[in-house]
Amino acid sequence: MVAHNEKSDDYPTVIGADAVFKGELSFEGSVRIDGKFEGGIKTPGTVFVSQKGVVKAEVNAGSVTVDGTIEGNVVSSGRVQLNASCKLKGDVRAAKLQVAEGATWSGICEVGANVAKASSPDAAMRQISDAAAGKK
Repeated sequence: MVAHNEKSDDYPTVIGADAVFKGELSFEGSVRIDGKFEGGIKTPGTVFVSQKGVVKAEVNAGSVTVDGTIEGNVVSSGRVQLNASCKLKGDVRAAKLQVAEGATWSGICEVGANVAKASSPDAAMRQISDAAAGKK
């Protein structure tokens, strides 16, 4: 389980508790969301939604840990961890899934190594590029 006293250098990008952000967020490292975010997130790194964090977005990341709220689908090439205070409304596709007692989640789940290969941020970018180029 992720500790609630994470060091700031564990997450070089932080959306603070008083922040409201709308748009597309793309980065290489990790992000901690303490405030509100709406849009889309794409990273090979880690997304951590703290207990007060509220995310209304499609999330595609290397790993995702949720203590707060997500409304949107979550795709991970690694692990998705839904902690006891998590509230998730959306589908999950991941290589690994950990759900703590007390977490609430409404959605469909697809878990396994093959899912992870097809779900990586790089694979998603290739699918978008292929679709734009008219490839199937």
